[in-house]
Amino acid sequence: MNKQPIPTLCHQDAGHLEEAVAWFTQNQLTCERPHIPALRRRFGISPLEAVTVLRLANLRQDWGGADADASS
Repeated sequence: MNKQPIPTLCHQDAGHLEEAVAWFTQNQLTCERPHIPALRRRFGISPLEAVTVLRLANLRQDWGGADADASS
């Protein structure tokens, strides 16, 4: 059986999403719902990129700030 690795997104490759991550971090409570379509409309990003924005924004909140993901 030939097992292929599952492709994943590394947060270090998400620099083009920085504006969306920063915006969502600041506006999470007031952002219209559902979040994924709202982020797609606002920033013109794909569904996978919108999920990445949510993930990175949550990581920043959980780990204490904007440079928390840069130290890993």
